[in-house]
Amino acid sequence: MKQQKKKKIEIKDLTRPERIRLAKAKMKKVIDHFLYVIELHANNSFVVFSPVLASQIPRSYAANAFNVFQLSMRQIEIVRLCAIWDGVDVDKENIPTVVKLIDDDEIIEMLAEETRRHWVPNPSKAPDIAAIELQFADEQGSKARAELRQAIGDARAVLSSPRLASIMNIRDKHLAHSLETTRREKNGPVQPMKYGDETELLNESISIVERLYCWVNGTSFSIEDSQKIDQKNAEALWTGCKFVDLR
Repeated sequence: MKQQKKKKIEIKDLTRPERIRLAKAKMKKVIDHFLYVIELHANNSFVVFSPVLASQIPRSYAANAFNVFQLSMRQIEIVRLCAIWDGVDVDKENIPTVVKLIDDDEIIEMLAEETRRHWVPNPSKAPDIAAIELQFADEQGSKARAELRQAIGDARAVLSSPRLASIMNIRDKHLAHSLETTRREKNGPVQPMKYGDETELLNESISIVERLYCWVNGTSFSIEDSQKIDQKNAEALWTGCKFVDLR
């Protein structure tokens, strides 16, 4: 007897509290995935975008191997960055899925109220102090509401951008698969990816990731701090590497 396939859960089938719980869980994973891309980018700033290593490689067989190394480092950064902007799916841990989960007026209000309640003062506090803290709680709730809508709007803009389309097209055509023509290309012309497009996309993603993580999970996080640490680590490694011509 054939076993019946289990029906896949769709976002539209979830209750609002379920969507919030799922968005929180996924956003924790998204921040981890994004921090890995930040680490890759810090290393690529030396391996790919700097002459620190390339200038040491002589005209030799080693140059061929180094070209492969550079290419693979850049490609994995593109692949992992694309994964963060991949299609909406309840099983995926990416920005579009989190946005889809919370892109609902009532859910945004629930998250804003969750933020506001976090700052509501204890009733035992002196009335004048409580009034100041209550005003701050209201301001934080309003800020959560505004920044969630801003993050959703910014994410929608990235998703509809020609830059993302060109990067995703390269990923689909040459990195994830070996295709003669992608579905995007069948639907119309796709502009070629330009050198450095992945850096622009990474930079656009930072404020979106920070806002979503802050107001969905109730915890602020500084990507800039991680960038500084990763850049320092990468610099320590790659500026310390010396290639010797043994011919």
